[in-house]
Amino acid sequence: MSSEIRRRNNVNTSSGEHIVPMATYDETHLSAPALLAASPIHAGFAMKLHVPVFYSFLPSPVQWVLSMSWCPTGWSPQWKRRYLIALGGYLYRF
Repeated sequence: MSSEIRRRNNVNTSSGEHIVPMATYDETHLSAPALLAASPIHAGFAMKLHVPVFYSFLPSPVQWVLSMSWCPTGWSPQWKRRYLIALGGYLYRF
């Protein structure tokens, strides 16, 4: 049964370096205008919450102080606008 398991074919050169396979697709087809021309299921804006790593470890009184408008904006959570395109079973974000 173990002989039936498929294994990844690792291609090595004689010097022991790995060969990186070339991409077989054109990345220009993944641009937003190209995806919109392909009749997506859904396309629109969404808001994503960005939270700094250290913010979640701080006590809530410190979080409250950082959320005040006079603190630097990079120290508190921020909502950022993203453009999403759903095409087939994939979700692309820009």
